[in-house]
Order: sequence, then C-alpha cells, then structure tokens
Amino acid sequence: MRPPAIAYPVLLADIGGTNCRLSLAAEPESGPVALTRIGTGSHRTPEAAFESAVAALPERPRSAVLAVAGPLDGRSAQLTNASWAFDGPRIAAALGLGQGLLVNDFEALAASLAVLTPTDLDTLVAGDPEPEGIRLVLGPGTGFGAAALLTRGERGSLIPTEAGHIGIGPEDPAEHRLWPALAAGLPRVTVEHLLSGDGLVRIHRAVAATSGVAEADISAADITRLALDGNPAALMTVVCFWRLLARVAGDLALIFKATGGVFIAGGIAPKLLPLADRPTIAAVFAAKPPMEALAARFALHVVTAQDAAEQGLAAIAAGPARFGLDDPKRLWFG
Repeated sequence: MRPPAIAYPVLLADIGGTNCRLSLAAEPESGPVALTRIGTGSHRTPEAAFESAVAALPERPRSAVLAVAGPLDGRSAQLTNASWAFDGPRIAAALGLGQGLLVNDFEALAASLAVLTPTDLDTLVAGDPEPEGIRLVLGPGTGFGAAALLTRGERGSLIPTEAGHIGIGPEDPAEHRLWPALAAGLPRVTVEHLLSGDGLVRIHRAVAATSGVAEADISAADITRLALDGNPAALMTVVCFWRLLARVAGDLALIFKATGGVFIAGGIAPKLLPLADRPTIAAVFAAKPPMEALAARFALHVVTAQDAAEQGLAAIAAGPARFGLDDPKRLWFG
C-alpha cells in the first residue's frame, strides 16, 4: 500500500552540528522560503526550536522533512557533532504534524543534484559525464559527509555514507612531512579529521609546526580570511586542504564509479574557491593509476547555491518516490 502524499505546507530543516536552517514549502511547485537560522542546541530539544520558528506563521506546517547531520535509524536520528536527538513520531506529536520524514543531511544534498542548475555550480573539472551516471556529493563543514544519487528513469535512490570516518594517509613528500603533526593525538587519521572546519585548523597547526612558526589560537574562519589576505601559513594550509579534498573526491568517485559527476558542497569550499589552484586540483583529482582512463571521465563541481540542501528537501517533499523514500518504515505520522 502506497503511503499518502506529504501534505503542504511542509517545514524543511537543514540541521548541522553548528546551525539549523529552517524553511517552508507552501506547495509542491514552490521553492523553499527561508524562515530563520538558529544555533543547533540553542533550544533544549529540536521540537522546541522548530516550534519557535513556526509559532507565528499564519498557517502552521502540516508535514516536515528534516535533514540531520548524523546516521539515521528508521524514524530516529542523532546528530554526530551536537547533542540533539530526533524521533519522528515525537516531533509530529509536539508540532501537530500529520506526516514527516527524516533524512541524512547529505541525502538532502544528493537529492538537490536532481534540481540544481548550472548557475548553482562552479565547474573545476569538466570530465565526460553520463546523463544517468551515478552522481556523488561530498563536502567539508562541521564534519565531512558524502552521499550518492542513482537515477533510473523517473525513480532513483539515495545512498548516504559515513565516508568522513574512513582512514587517510600521506601520498607525497609534502604530506609525509606534515603527517606526524597532523596525526598527533589521534588513534587514527580520518577524512573528517582533516577535511572539516576542525581539519582546517589541524592542518594550519601542522603547517606552523613544520615551518617553525608560532601559531596563534585561530579558527577556520580566521584561516580563510588570512589566506585571502595572503598570509603564507594560511595560504599553505588552504593549498594542502584543496589537494587533500581533490584526492578524497577522486577516491570516492572511483568507489561509486560516479560517472554522473562529483559535487563538493558545504560551507567551506565555496569560501575557498578564490584560492583554488584549478590545474593542480584537476591533476590530483584524476591521478588514480592504474584507473586514469576512468578517472578522466569524472567531472568535479563546487555547489555554490547557498540553499542546496533546502532545494533537495523541497524536491523530496514533492516526490519521495523519485528518491526511493516512499518507504513506510521511514515515513512517520502524527
């Protein structure tokens, strides 16, 4: 028995380890309209945070599609980098919703690949993409996520991953010099340790240590600002960050055989685009012996649309079956 269509208006939430962005979709054909952005954990529970955003609306939402930066278990989820926990039926009861759906934050970004336009992207490597090839979205933010979109005709599937927690090691002499400082205090070095906001700080600390430079207490935002201003240590940090990101993107493209393209999303990469050495990024992305011929087919883009996750959530709400999400085991009801 097919579940009923998601009722409108729909509350859309992109919930990361740092920020929670709330939007509303009034109709299936309408795009998401931003409501507010609040700090994750600013309220004791996510239900209280959502209520604070919808209490004054002229028409309350009837459903919700919520993207959570953490692993899902059916109708429940837990943020990886913050304390909020989510239970679908409990949220529905608290907000008076008829229906809802929890998705991983990168499932939402993967769904956005079905609706983003070329104006939402900055292409780093053109490649030779296939129209129905697997598309992969990945990205650094508070953590590191990745998910794939498979499409076959009018129906598709979203494949979330925990790719941020796979291991990574040095490949070239510069990385070998940095690695002892990068690995200091870690039981194992993962992609997320290096390719996230904290990762940018860790790389900067390693660059400073190996260069004999005294490192100040500095944030990822500070590093970005200093690099754009030409600070040598910050610039070297960003160069290392881009090389590692290109390498991981190419490796994950091989894992998924992402002939539909690889898309870098999240808050960090667009800010660092002015400092991207595009020829080097293209070379590192495709340097996958003995699979160079396959790797040369992969395209690489940066998602520049600030509302990509919300666009993906709106697309899911309008057609869950389009993404294989019309699953009674995942949908929840008030």
